[in-house]
Amino acid sequence: MEKSKLKVGVIFGGLSEEREVSLASGRQAYQLMDRVFFEPVAIYFSREAKFWKIPEALVIRNTCKEIEENLEAKAAIPISYEGLAKEIEFALLTTHGKYGDDGCIQGLLELLGIPYSGSGVLSAALGMDKPMQRKLLKFSPDNINIPEGEVIYKEDWERSKSEIASSLEKKFGFPLVTKPSREGSTLGVKLVKAKGDFDPAMAEAFRFDPSALIEKYLMGREFSCVVMGNKEPAAFLPTETIHNDEIFTYDHKYLPGGSEKVTPMEIDESVIKEIQRQAIAAYKALEAKTFARIDGFVLDSGEVLITDPNSGASTGLGPSSWTFHQASLAGLGPKDFITKLIELGMEAHQGKKGPL
Repeated sequence: MEKSKLKVGVIFGGLSEEREVSLASGRQAYQLMDRVFFEPVAIYFSREAKFWKIPEALVIRNTCKEIEENLEAKAAIPISYEGLAKEIEFALLTTHGKYGDDGCIQGLLELLGIPYSGSGVLSAALGMDKPMQRKLLKFSPDNINIPEGEVIYKEDWERSKSEIASSLEKKFGFPLVTKPSREGSTLGVKLVKAKGDFDPAMAEAFRFDPSALIEKYLMGREFSCVVMGNKEPAAFLPTETIHNDEIFTYDHKYLPGGSEKVTPMEIDESVIKEIQRQAIAAYKALEAKTFARIDGFVLDSGEVLITDPNSGASTGLGPSSWTFHQASLAGLGPKDFITKLIELGMEAHQGKKGPL
């Protein structure tokens, strides 16, 4: 008797500012999935936090707006939360940003008893919350280097702008970087070169979160390193991101020609090994599962810093993503990589006691 295929729900869309990126990732994962072993089911997660089972005619739409305008016309099927488990046996999460990468949708899937790709509730939340992840990594026994930062809350800033700005200038000097404490895809990140730049930069950070993380501007080379696995994670060869501006922005990340990705990073082998060591250490410290993207800098001094471990659901699954380049160098073609994500996700949820 032929073994039935695993029904894999590819969940994309969502409530965050990154829903269009999620659509690109979801479409890619849906199309790459090996139909010999899996039955892909496209699940659109709307701005109203509702699930819709959609046909392929909607999967290939260019924007989430187009999908939402055609849900009824294309006979999309609304799915209640409790009904999701009747439609899928595994969730391949390609959600991005808040409510998708931060433990929220992971918690819902835990309640519904549906295994999923990526890390569990706590790890995913830590991957989004930069100040909290820094506190954890700082005390790791595995010598993870992190940049010094300071968290400023909106109410404190509004009450004492001048005093706080002077204190930050004294602590970090100029230039420095402001960013939302909890956000993805470099949204809300600004460069502050003088005291007069603080107000608009902080306002931009507070547009996304009630607190902002302030750091010294780092001079060096930016990298991203995928780590994959559960009990014995392994690091791929890292990718260097090259761009012409002073900071890496959302547009650099996703618009054509915004940046150049070099895989593997062209740097001394000893530095590659140190990047991989710290990436695996950060992955373990956050108790990530399936896979994660660990971002950082190689400073001009040669020191390796981990700046942004992304332990959530869907990092780097879009078309032509450097994630697939790194996987290819590790011997995993695109289809095999998606298969491995599903296998590792199923493995991580086997025999667990409580949430992942």
